Amino acid sequence: MAVWLNTFFADFDYKILEFFHNLMMSYGSILEPVCKVLDVIGDIPFLLIGWLGFILFFVLKDKKCGMMMCGSIIIGAILVTFVLKILIYRARPYLSEVAVYKQWWDTLGLKADWDTSFPSGHSCAAMAGCLAYYACSDRRFPKILVFLYPLIMGISRICLVVHYPSDVMAGYLVGAISTLICVPFVMLFYKLFKKYPQFPLSKFVLTGKWK
Repeated sequence: MAVWLNTFFADFDYKILEFFHNLMMSYGSILEPVCKVLDVIGDIPFLLIGWLGFILFFVLKDKKCGMMMCGSIIIGAILVTFVLKILIYRARPYLSEVAVYKQWWDTLGLKADWDTSFPSGHSCAAMAGCLAYYACSDRRFPKILVFLYPLIMGISRICLVVHYPSDVMAGYLVGAISTLICVPFVMLFYKLFKKYPQFPLSKFVLTGKWK
């Protein structure tokens, strides 16, 4: 599968990686620090979007949004880390046969990642959390703006040459699927909470209070 991905997406991945490498060479003093910060806050245990969902669960009276965000991210992490990365086992761009990717990556002075490339876990988590928020939040602002975060996260992974663009696209897809899987489970849990409101956890989820 990894060989097919490298062959099928070869031109697509190269052109986009080259474009963002040239962008980094022109505006690296601005882009590189931003990309490296996103690298940290998109990784466990500093997963920003995950912590946001966790906080919303405890802060909001309606816990549904926090549950959907956290649940979607967890499902996505399981699919990416324990299924797809193992089954497909695609090497990072800087470890591929395309030598120029290694040269681009070397200019950034990054440490090698321990896991494989496909799909992008950072992009998956960003899309899963933001899509879940978009689906359940009733906030009165242009909610479409929440998708700027996964977009910027995906671009940062490409700029750092730690993922192929096709890895990022796949990460978005897995994140969206994770949210679709999570939503019916959260709705089922809510039905159970309403059916058994006497339990402390049910009271907390439904009212925001333990008693």
